[in-house]
Amino acid sequence: MATLDRTVLTPLGSNTRGAAAGQAAGWQPATAAGGDLIPLTGRGVIIRVRTTGTACSAVIDSVAPSNYGGDQDLTMTLADTDEQEVYLDASDARWDQGGANRGYAKVTCSQVVGVSIAAKIVP
Repeated sequence: MATLDRTVLTPLGSNTRGAAAGQAAGWQPATAAGGDLIPLTGRGVIIRVRTTGTACSAVIDSVAPSNYGGDQDLTMTLADTDEQEVYLDASDARWDQGGANRGYAKVTCSQVVGVSIAAKIVP
């Protein structure tokens, strides 16, 4: 299992100086063994999965029941050339893996060749 590096989104507003903006997307290859750990910090995290030539399912591991009573993992189903994203609320204990991985969500992809993941923290 690998811990993903993540990018903190830079808020732009009335206090922003200069004309330059933008930051790297932070794409990293998906990990084959055990999935990827994504830090749950800030208000939440945007998890993005991209495929280039290989279809895959990306499963976000739920470890606690939702408000509807079941412990249901979430699955993003991507075509062979696709990009999808989800937002996880950092305060929702449903995604926190606990134990040695406290404060992390886990994403496991069914394929890793041609599959990349990026995580953006919403401050």
